[in-house]
Amino acid sequence: MPTPTPQHLADFAATTKTQAHQLRGAQRGFTLVEVLIALALMAVMGGLSWQGIDSLLRSRSAVQAEHARSTALGTVLAQWRADLNAATTLPGMGKDSGIDWDGRVLRITRRSTEVNADGSDSGVWVVAWRWQAEGSQASGPWRRWQSESLRDSASVQKAWAQAAVWGQNSSDSASRQTDLWPLQGWQIYFYRDNAWGNALSSAGTPTNTVTGAGAGAGSPNLPDAVRAVIQLAPDIGRGSITIDWVRPNWSVGRS
Repeated sequence: MPTPTPQHLADFAATTKTQAHQLRGAQRGFTLVEVLIALALMAVMGGLSWQGIDSLLRSRSAVQAEHARSTALGTVLAQWRADLNAATTLPGMGKDSGIDWDGRVLRITRRSTEVNADGSDSGVWVVAWRWQAEGSQASGPWRRWQSESLRDSASVQKAWAQAAVWGQNSSDSASRQTDLWPLQGWQIYFYRDNAWGNALSSAGTPTNTVTGAGAGAGSPNLPDAVRAVIQLAPDIGRGSITIDWVRPNWSVGRS
């Protein structure tokens, strides 16, 4: 092995010093300014991300609330159509059965859907729909009233009259009413003789719109169609919805 000369030792020392400087440079950490800049950028990016997440959550909440309102309204309208689809006139009952509008309440005699254990006829229900603004507000709940199952003409006549009284004061028989949907108003039209008309006048005899009294207060015949135009309450939605129902066994006459 050759003996190191002074020159060799000097070269080795210089090389070692250079490598040490390079190693210290490679391991040098971030400066305080660089750390502050990085933190500032991370804060900005975090804020933007949070705004995006917050907007997404708000949108999802709004969509879910709208879906819940649409589902609830759809259930109400399905009940409306179910009552009309099951509407029936009763022989010998005259004006105390069928579909009647007295300017305040729509009364319907309809087939009951209750099931008796012995398989006997479950009879009919008298149902009623009404709307009225409450207090000083322009809106109020759309309400539905339903009698118990009825199997004789006397019970039907009594429930029919009771529904009319409830239409004037919903606190009467309130235990049988259900608040369905907030409205700002509604109108009812009947389709008879191939034309839409005011449901009060379509029976052919004027009716007192306050008491529902008069010869025209009930019609024993089912109209060919019923149209309800409901105005949504401002806190629920805007605009109006038109609901048309056509009697299932009605057919357009041809000449």
